[in-house]
Amino acid sequence: MKQLIIESLSKSYGRKPVFANIDLCYRSGTVNGIIGSNGAGKSTFLNCIAGFIPYSGKIFKKNIRTVGLLTANPYMFPRITGYEFIEFCLSAKNSKTDKRRLQRLNSLFELPLAQYAEEYSTGMLKKLHLLALLLQDNDLLLLDEPFNGLDAVSSAYLVELLKELKKQDAFIFISSHDVNRLIQLADTLTIIENGTACLKPDALSDIEKEIQEAAREKVKNIFSSTE
Repeated sequence: MKQLIIESLSKSYGRKPVFANIDLCYRSGTVNGIIGSNGAGKSTFLNCIAGFIPYSGKIFKKNIRTVGLLTANPYMFPRITGYEFIEFCLSAKNSKTDKRRLQRLNSLFELPLAQYAEEYSTGMLKKLHLLALLLQDNDLLLLDEPFNGLDAVSSAYLVELLKELKKQDAFIFISSHDVNRLIQLADTLTIIENGTACLKPDALSDIEKEIQEAAREKVKNIFSSTE
């Protein structure tokens, strides 16, 4: 079993704190949703786990060798085809391209891999990065807003892919503003708010009700104050 253990995780940008003294523990075979308001630190949290930015505290990755991160706004190199990008990503993990597996996965996303990737739409770029991450067979997948830019069919395919990966003891984190989709997928929800993080492993549907009720009351108070 793989584990991710976070102890006293803190991160600031200059004098601006993002979160402080976070203690959390996760295990493989799970999909873990990350939610929070804009600017709460969801992307920063995933980047800390990936080890892409400095932080204070400790993050232990037990039996985790490789980590794959999908950023919210994937970057693409100029003058490189989709296929060349996939080969580049696989070579970075000392892996070779399994063409049959690539064809099977791309039968879902239907990407023109011989075309220059800089000509792809936002949704196509997202699918290309997802395809590369899936082919890398990372021990830990960190997906930042993976559904943004995807059409309804591609989103449905991604949901089913993640469900199948979970059955294979995958270890997945998903940051998203789409609470409904996370509740459909996730085993846990981590709420990042006001500089801290709270792990909710149970009653995920209750979280959506709490959010809706809080929004309803706030909007009602605004209109009441104008009367």
